[in-house]
Amino acid sequence: MASRSRSIAREELLRIIGICENIEKSGLDPFTVDVKALLVRLRRILETQKSLETVLLDAETLYKVALIIALQHKWLRDRAASLFVDAQLITVKILSADLKTLAACLTSSWNPIVFGEQLTKGMLKDGLDYFLSLPTRASKTMDSSHDIGQDDGLVDNVVNLFYQDTVLEDEVRRLHCEMLETVGDGGRLDYWRFIEREGLARRAQRAYVVSFIVSEGLAEMQRNPLTGEIYLIPYSGKIERKNVVSLPISLGAGKNG
Repeated sequence: MASRSRSIAREELLRIIGICENIEKSGLDPFTVDVKALLVRLRRILETQKSLETVLLDAETLYKVALIIALQHKWLRDRAASLFVDAQLITVKILSADLKTLAACLTSSWNPIVFGEQLTKGMLKDGLDYFLSLPTRASKTMDSSHDIGQDDGLVDNVVNLFYQDTVLEDEVRRLHCEMLETVGDGGRLDYWRFIEREGLARRAQRAYVVSFIVSEGLAEMQRNPLTGEIYLIPYSGKIERKNVVSLPISLGAGKNG
C-alpha cells in the first residue's frame, strides 16, 4: 500500500512539473495555473510521503512553481508598462526611431483642422484699392496714375473675374489650346500681345488665366532682362520644373497700356 501511495504521489508531482514546463516553454498565460492549489497539494504530499525520492521530487516541483510565480510577476509588469508610458520612455523611443517610423506615426495620428474662408467681391476690391493707393505709386505722374486707375476699368475687370460663372478649368484649357494654335515658328508668343488678343477689357482676365497655365507647367515664361520683353512658351503637356520663381507683372504698364 505504501509503495502504491508513493507511486501515485510521484506521478502527480511529475504531472505538475510537466504543466509548469509547458507554460514556461509555450509562453501561455501563467495565470492559467492555480499556484495556491498547487502549493496546498505539494504540502499534503510532503506530509504523507517522507521518502528521499519524494522529497527531492517535491523540491523540484516547488522550484517549477516558483518559476510560474516569476512569470506571473513579469506578465503583470509588462501589462502595466503597456498602460503607462512616462515621458522619459517616450523620449528614448523618439530618439531611437528612424525617419520612416516617425513619419508613419505622424500620418496615423495627425488630424488636421481645415479652415476655409470665401474671398468676396467686396474684399477683393478693397484689397486692390489699397494696393493702388500705396505711397510707391504716388510718386508716379498723374497721367500714369490715371492710366492705372482708369484704364478700361482695370479694378472692376479683375474683381468681376472672381464673380462670373465661367469655370476656371475651362478657361485654362481654352487659352492653352489657343497658345498652341497661335505659337510661331520660334515656339514662343509675345506675352502682352497674347493677353490683349480679345481687347484691353479682357486683358486682366486673360493674364489671370495665363498665370494658372504657367503654374500648372503647361507653359513657360521668359523675360529678356535687357529689353523687358516677356514671352510665353506653351507645351502640349505638363512639365516638371526643378526651380520655380514668381514674376510680378503690372497690367497698367503693358505694351499698349
